[in-house]
Amino acid sequence: MKFRVLSTIMIVALALGISVAGYTQGFPLGLLPSPPSNGEPISVFVWTDTSVVNVGDEIVIHLQISRPAFIYLFDLQPDGLVRLIFPNAFSPNNYVTSSSYDLPDGPYNLTVTPPAGIEEFLVFACDAPLPIPVGSAQDPFPIYATDATEAINQLVALFGSLEQVPTWGMGWHAIQIVGGKEVEQADEEVTLPAPPTQPPFSSRPTQAWYLEGGTWRMGIPASGWYWYFDVNARWHLCLVVN
Repeated sequence: MKFRVLSTIMIVALALGISVAGYTQGFPLGLLPSPPSNGEPISVFVWTDTSVVNVGDEIVIHLQISRPAFIYLFDLQPDGLVRLIFPNAFSPNNYVTSSSYDLPDGPYNLTVTPPAGIEEFLVFACDAPLPIPVGSAQDPFPIYATDATEAINQLVALFGSLEQVPTWGMGWHAIQIVGGKEVEQADEEVTLPAPPTQPPFSSRPTQAWYLEGGTWRMGIPASGWYWYFDVNARWHLCLVVN
């Protein structure tokens, strides 16, 4: 992803996506520590309005959280680099009190740039702030790691260094970028099961449903696909990987 300033507007080169049946990279979510059992886990979701984006498109990232929390949004680019895009130098206050929050939230846009491929997002919501440096005016969206494995190792080490692990939640989303040169993927391909079709019913806002043995069950599975019904009465396909 590239970053450039036009007048006072920061153009953030992003590309986002939807979970697909097979992909060649991704955050190994199963390596992350489990939320503490002595606190109510925070539910957090991240998504975009489209599943496929073209180079040059401007996009909006939507966040949904169950209660006020400190938000950290990481971006895994198709070339493997991992950046911290929220908080950032233009929007350093990442304590979100609203149940719904959209990015960009300041004087910058999110614009898709090459290379083409799958771009992924990992969002953390915590009760306490994490010691993660925010970007500067010279580098407002800093590189957090050179690949997904390094990023996860740093996050695991960070949680392990805390005297008291805060209650937290996590969400993941990805979309496909088209219109630019593809990035060659060297990682071993991981095949995911086909996602279920959208539930044939409406739900209460903030509820999640997953399919088990042909029956829809309310909640989030230990691993696999599920559907989330947001406050605007829209369904969103989500994935848990363990």
